[in-house]
Amino acid sequence: MAKAKGTILLGVVKFLRKNRERALRLLAPELHHYLEERIFLSAWYPEEDLIALIRARLRLSGGSEDQELEAMGRMVVQAHAEGVYSHLLERGGGGAATEALWSSQHDSGILVSTRESRASIRLELTGYAHPSREMCRIVQAYVGETLRLSGVTDVVAEELSCAARGDALCSWRYRWTRPEGAADI
Repeated sequence: MAKAKGTILLGVVKFLRKNRERALRLLAPELHHYLEERIFLSAWYPEEDLIALIRARLRLSGGSEDQELEAMGRMVVQAHAEGVYSHLLERGGGGAATEALWSSQHDSGILVSTRESRASIRLELTGYAHPSREMCRIVQAYVGETLRLSGVTDVVAEELSCAARGDALCSWRYRWTRPEGAADI
């Protein structure tokens, strides 16, 4: 069974707890314990539970699913930048930091970045046990935000393939603008 770290679940669970009565109606009974028990940041939780919690959060949000998922991806990066994983993002962010963060947060899947030019990278995620449209959007926004934190601007993500749609792997290309005089990432 694939697992995800508590740091990934925390924001979603906090949102669900704020909307507890509605969340209880949306969540399967076996997931109700997330609304009661403490989430330990370094503990591992079933990845399938994470996906179910994200889907319940989306149903409670009422906004555009894509915008909500992108906001979740950015919020997770912000939490990592201020928390225990800040040292990984201080090194300039980008692909290498994202690879390290992925493997510290998920026990399935290998994320690899390849530099394509001074202003673009390609990321490929293979072997992820629970690919979903939701996780693809969150990962896409997460990587874009790590790039933004590294000092680049105008980050544009292009989804190239998606295992949730039946492709062999998930992959994205990121392009950006480097401000005048900025160091390479």
